Amino acid sequence: MSFVTVEQMNLVKDIAAILTRAKETLSVAESSAGGLISACLLSIPGASSFFVGGSVLYSYQIRKEIVGMGKEEHRIYGGSTPELILEIALKFREKIGTDWVIGEGGAAGPSKSHYGHNAGYTALAVAGPINRAKSIETGKSDRIENMSEFTTALLNFFLDVLKERETS
Repeated sequence: MSFVTVEQMNLVKDIAAILTRAKETLSVAESSAGGLISACLLSIPGASSFFVGGSVLYSYQIRKEIVGMGKEEHRIYGGSTPELILEIALKFREKIGTDWVIGEGGAAGPSKSHYGHNAGYTALAVAGPINRAKSIETGKSDRIENMSEFTTALLNFFLDVLKERETS
């Protein structure tokens, strides 16, 4: 049994092809997906040609240390909003120096976040030559299902942004 779904594998292959062709690098600043996004990217041979690495910025403490955004900054944004997650991705990109950073943060479940986001809510961000952010809700409270769905959603979102850039 694989921890990477067929859909995720196909998304990663498409992302890898675009990034490799463009000679661009990627890093990941994830939270409630718990490392699954990075694991998906690393699951394909040749990942080192585009993937620099990632960090699970799960707690305020690690976020404060790595990107300078702790509990107070989260309070200002009202929790894991698309704006907050984009700001984290931008700061992570600045610190790591990759062409792209993808990030997510939300409430995997089974309960609501401290800021009232329902289980199954996450904010997604892409920082790079194009910056985008949005939120999704799965409507589920199962933590593991949500982590996988957050991963798929962010990979899809990033691929859409990469394709947008290719056609512009």
